[in-house]
Amino acid sequence: MRRNDKFKIDGYICPFMNKAKIISFIQQHLETQLTDYIDELHSVNEEIGEETKSSAGDKFETSREMMNQEVSRIEERITYLKKQVNALQNISLKPSTSIQNGSVVQTNHGLFFFGIAFGKLNSEEHDLIGLSLNSPLGKLMTEKTAGDEFTFMNRKYIIQNVN
Repeated sequence: MRRNDKFKIDGYICPFMNKAKIISFIQQHLETQLTDYIDELHSVNEEIGEETKSSAGDKFETSREMMNQEVSRIEERITYLKKQVNALQNISLKPSTSIQNGSVVQTNHGLFFFGIAFGKLNSEEHDLIGLSLNSPLGKLMTEKTAGDEFTFMNRKYIIQNVN
């Protein structure tokens, strides 16, 4: 893979150079999402504080309950993103010959990063798919090495390289 390949998540572009660059880029993306959710939480909390009880009591209670549900949803997302950032920070940058947490794996069906499930990084030439080792494919690939073969969903995978 060439050094100048560009990858993007949700429109963000990053240079694909090595595992450390991949992890750094994903962490930046997660931290941006985290900041956005924290800002949204502050905004909703301000709205709740500014809401005054009107003569239509049921309408007020319904509105307040909907805002409280929104706060709960945002707080859950913030907790999830914090866990993702923490998990990403605990990934080893050491190369490995067998697939484990933090491995970058080239197969005949694409390039995979095992650590956290973040979706797909795209470029014109390559895709990098972020998976957890707890995913069905991750469970099958754990501890496999270059040259190993397996079948997943009626597709034969050949592991070409593990880093």
